[in-house]
Amino acid sequence: MRDRTVALYARQGTGLGGQELPAVLSEAQVRQAEEQCGVEFPEDYRQYLLRVSAGGRVRRLRFDGARWDWEGAGFWDHEKLYVPFPDHDVALAASEDAWERRPKREDHPSDAAYQAEYDTWQEAADELEAARVAGAAFLHDDGCGFHTLLVVSGPMRGTMWFDGRATCDRLNPLLNDDRRAATFTEWYLDWFAHEESLTTPEQRRATYENWHAGVGAPIWYRWFAS
Repeated sequence: MRDRTVALYARQGTGLGGQELPAVLSEAQVRQAEEQCGVEFPEDYRQYLLRVSAGGRVRRLRFDGARWDWEGAGFWDHEKLYVPFPDHDVALAASEDAWERRPKREDHPSDAAYQAEYDTWQEAADELEAARVAGAAFLHDDGCGFHTLLVVSGPMRGTMWFDGRATCDRLNPLLNDDRRAATFTEWYLDWFAHEESLTTPEQRRATYENWHAGVGAPIWYRWFAS
């Protein structure tokens, strides 16, 4: 799979910006990252790190001299990977309830009183929002504030989700052909099969137009086509 991925990227330059596919990690390195995060990565993702690449299609998992994290991730993105990924609707309802209780200036006797309550509210609202993605790694940056997540803790462990909060405030599972949340292997191999089949720029443009219309869209693109 690594050889085929290298060949694909050499042919298309997909997602690498001209750089070589990052090397794999050793078992010791993966275990060190897991120990720091307080989780064991889903087995198929572990095998990807050990046999295909530390990055490539996904953000590179690397050690910066002090800690392991995914390249490009915010410092707080993966602070609570060991906390179970929550039920989406319950977590969303808690966040929406907090926003409905946002302090209003007209309810306070002074600017200072308003600002003090607002600061307390903002801290609590931020914690609720962060809790919505606890237990999930920001595995791929889809641009425009969108991300693809790999759940590593809780009942949905091992499944891929799309973070669409930049526009609609929702997180949705990326579904396989059986309408179940896709695993990392399903997500990656589905992407690979689609990319490997695109050989010319003209074919790529036509195919993306079909995907946008919902025809034959790969797992990673189904959020955009829905």
